[in-house]
Amino acid sequence: MSKTVQVLLVDDHPTVRAGIRSILNENYIEVVAEADSLADARQALVTSRPNVVLLDLGLGRESGMGAVPEFATASSVLVHTVHSDLASEALSRGALGFVAKTAPVGVLVAAVRAVAAGRRYLDPALAADLAIGPARRPMSSRERQVLELLAAGLTNQQVAGVLSISVRTVESVRASLRNRLGLVDRADLVAYARTAGRTGH
Repeated sequence: MSKTVQVLLVDDHPTVRAGIRSILNENYIEVVAEADSLADARQALVTSRPNVVLLDLGLGRESGMGAVPEFATASSVLVHTVHSDLASEALSRGALGFVAKTAPVGVLVAAVRAVAAGRRYLDPALAADLAIGPARRPMSSRERQVLELLAAGLTNQQVAGVLSISVRTVESVRASLRNRLGLVDRADLVAYARTAGRTGH
């Protein structure tokens, strides 16, 4: 498999960068440049032309948040940080994705691939609390019911039967959830539902 996704890795901890680089390389994602400061990141962005800027927000005495709009004009920005409470701000400034550093390896890999393809991605552990888009609202009881049944492996028809609603209604709820949570297809939605269930969202 060729490495079609190219990443600029911006983090001020060499050990962290080494670990992330190894993870991404093992998953056929190429780290084409690394930076430990915003100045170096700006230069690398021009010279390496990555698909994705994987950006930590805490860069020593600098904050990567202010650079999100700038970087987003040249590449897809995926914020990767310990500051999970900053997801909404990062997304509003132009980041296409947000993943906490506590997220499993599979979530980070999926996020990089999603934003490289121009799709939004929000860490499933945070997505239940944040709606991506102009209207933030809590998940409705109907949406939670559909999610729970999808996570249990039920088909659209089975979900409709259990909830005594039409298949079209189930499909509409699924589409709404995908748009709100930045998910792509049924597999993503089911994976999110199972993760959200484990984290208590």
